[in-house]
Amino acid sequence: MVYQNYIFDFGSTIADLTKGYRIAYTATFQQFEMPFDVSRETEYYDTPLDVLFGRYHRGCTCMYRDFVTMLMSTYDRNVITGTTVHEDAVRCIGALHMTGRRVGAISDSYEQHIRQILGENGMEHAFCSIIGAERMAVRRPHPYCLDLCLKEMGSSRKATLFISSNPKDIEMGRNAGIDTALLDRNGDANPDCGPTYYLESLDRLPFI
Repeated sequence: MVYQNYIFDFGSTIADLTKGYRIAYTATFQQFEMPFDVSRETEYYDTPLDVLFGRYHRGCTCMYRDFVTMLMSTYDRNVITGTTVHEDAVRCIGALHMTGRRVGAISDSYEQHIRQILGENGMEHAFCSIIGAERMAVRRPHPYCLDLCLKEMGSSRKATLFISSNPKDIEMGRNAGIDTALLDRNGDANPDCGPTYYLESLDRLPFI
């Protein structure tokens, strides 16, 4: 299959954001007397902030605003030093851009952070569309963010491949009627989620 459009999940697929998130969440949890369990950190990052805060503090509107402000400002200070962009992603996106493919990204991170990371690594110019958390009107696996990205890219579903390290995103791709590639760098993902392609590296991404 020849694809003209490639949409990537940003976190973990293009970049590892774990260190920056961990710094921000541990500091903010401590300040607001919320226990931080490292074994549950992925759950924390995937939970809407109002829901997460409400588990420990209820009816505290002012405290919630302070919680969000501290979390965001701490992450802002560590967004670059706390992020590692995967080398295979740099090579892959550079090759896609050089061959005239349209490239997009979706993420639960905020667009300003995504652009900051991409800009720091000389990659922002390769992206036609970036959909961050502030425009994620409906959460995954609903395909809202993919549909919005496709619209901004001027792309059709038929010629598009969606790439993610998260098996749950493969369901979203299917819901959108888009071919999918599951990226499994560490060999611990379950390919039974039904991707069109299973990849050990973005260097194996089908370009033609």
